[in-house]
Amino acid sequence: MRHGHCPKCSASTVYAAQNGLRLGEHPHAVLMPHTGPGFRGMVQGHNTTGLWQFVCTTCGYLETYVLDPAAIGFIQQRWTPVPQS
Repeated sequence: MRHGHCPKCSASTVYAAQNGLRLGEHPHAVLMPHTGPGFRGMVQGHNTTGLWQFVCTTCGYLETYVLDPAAIGFIQQRWTPVPQS
């Protein structure tokens, strides 16, 4: 998607916007740490404006990328890695 081609339908009708989806009341997104089921308490998130959305206007496929190095670091420290299968 970041190179202008849709991986789902192979169309070249891809459009992009930084923070193109509003994920809250402000023009930034808040990344939250992973918490387990039943978690009760307060957590501190990470504010970022480094989210980019790419949409194929032919099939509607959507991808979101985090292009903020500080946000990537937050994710590496506070999210759970997905095991390889």
